[in-house]
Amino acid sequence: MDHSLSPEVAVFDLDGTLVSGECGEWFLRWLMRRRPWRLALLLPALPVIASLRALPTARTRRAALSGLCWFATVGSDDAELDRLAAAFAAGHAGADSANPMRAGLDRLREHLSRGDRVVIASGSGARVVRAVCAELGLDGVEIVATRERRLLGGLVVGERCLGEGKVLMLRAAGVPTPFDYAYSDSVADLPLLLAARRRFAISPSAPHLRRIMAGTDGDCLVLPWRTRQ
Repeated sequence: MDHSLSPEVAVFDLDGTLVSGECGEWFLRWLMRRRPWRLALLLPALPVIASLRALPTARTRRAALSGLCWFATVGSDDAELDRLAAAFAAGHAGADSANPMRAGLDRLREHLSRGDRVVIASGSGARVVRAVCAELGLDGVEIVATRERRLLGGLVVGERCLGEGKVLMLRAAGVPTPFDYAYSDSVADLPLLLAARRRFAISPSAPHLRRIMAGTDGDCLVLPWRTRQ
């Protein structure tokens, strides 16, 4: 195939696929630890946030994440949060970190070298995803991620890039389905995997693997990518 005329499309999850951990929530917790007064504000609301997170609906979990996001960001403007995201990414995904996942990054760069269109679709917030991708040196990739909005001086979740919502946001960003490749480690991305012609599960846990294989009728290649960069 002449990729310059008809590039293939590869969509990668970020957390657990290209870099270990959950960069979105880890960033929020990192912000909280930097400012103890935020923890003092959070403590009275923590039981409510924990209860919402435990409920099995997308709406309640989104509300829980919005609560954590608001307490972690209230009082910080966008410029300050951009600087903090870059500082977090330097520690989370920098050269001295054990978090970057070499095999996944090598596969992504292989797609780029072939002229494929590469999209990172992440449930983490767009700001920290951009910072982590910059730290990883992922030039030439597109980013589709959870969007945040301002509310009473802090940030809350506007549109979450998760599950079926991830596929909808990809389509809205001009990534038509079915695309050619999808890479993820989580059953939460089953809609993403099903939207691709070729599916790859990256070192999923046993429960995630069972559900991914059941949901794809076994049409998913498992790749052991736990080696680090």
